[in-house]
Amino acid sequence: MEINFVEVLDGSTAKALAAISYIALVALEFYISTKKRQKLYEAKDTFINLSLGTLNSVVKLLVKGTTLLLFYTIHEHFAIMHIPVTSWAGLIALFLLNDLTFYFYHRLSHESRLFWATHVTHHSSQVFNVSTALRGNFIHFFYRFVFWSPLAFLGFDPILIVLVDEIGFYYQMWIHTKTIGRTPHWFEFIFNTPSHHRVHHGSNQAYLDKNYGAVLIIWDRLFGTFQAEKEEVVYGLTKNLKKQNMVTVITHEFRDIWRDVRGAKDWKSRWHYIFGHPGWKPEKGQEEVAAKERETAV
Repeated sequence: MEINFVEVLDGSTAKALAAISYIALVALEFYISTKKRQKLYEAKDTFINLSLGTLNSVVKLLVKGTTLLLFYTIHEHFAIMHIPVTSWAGLIALFLLNDLTFYFYHRLSHESRLFWATHVTHHSSQVFNVSTALRGNFIHFFYRFVFWSPLAFLGFDPILIVLVDEIGFYYQMWIHTKTIGRTPHWFEFIFNTPSHHRVHHGSNQAYLDKNYGAVLIIWDRLFGTFQAEKEEVVYGLTKNLKKQNMVTVITHEFRDIWRDVRGAKDWKSRWHYIFGHPGWKPEKGQEEVAAKERETAV
């Protein structure tokens, strides 16, 4: 029997179940936190997370039309093949390629400052709970889909590309938690887990730029970015924000990039300030501005 995966995955029932499951996760974690007096939730932090999540959902919905238009254009006119939506092999291949695409996109979001400027929002909280999964920057939705467009070129159905990507997003909801310890070894070896993702959100030197996977952690193991959870995680940024509000959380790194570019003495430095690693600085003595720490508090 052939199964149309688009019809199965795009059902309103599936979306409703995902939303209900997320609300249940938040409620359960909050209950455990309260009962064990762990203080995993803070009112202001949670409000920011939920507000950003709502804003992201609205923008994501508005951009979805452009995303699908691009994917359909590529699929209809430039695809090297057309993979049936009823193919199990095709679905598995799409799942693996989608997860691999996310790995490299996520890695770029940490290793290039311009992309980090949007992704840093997700890491800007010093609190870590299920609501943190919603803490994102809506700006990345205006360019993110470009990185997924090669999947349409390979011949995958555009709607299925979007749906499989959504599954990866929903999977990552449950791994934003401190209430779940280690899972069975075989599961930890293959899949992204709360333990692996706690490392990803750590500002510890040993944890920086590690564990980029969405559903699978095998990409990190293959490409040398895996780090097991060994020491207690310190959540947040290496230099945390002094102000926690929507505008600051969304825009602070763009403001810092602009300040650094204006103070740069040459175009090479300007290029590195924009596209280089977020921690890049000129060699000592190359620029006067580089000799000073950021004097303007965020």
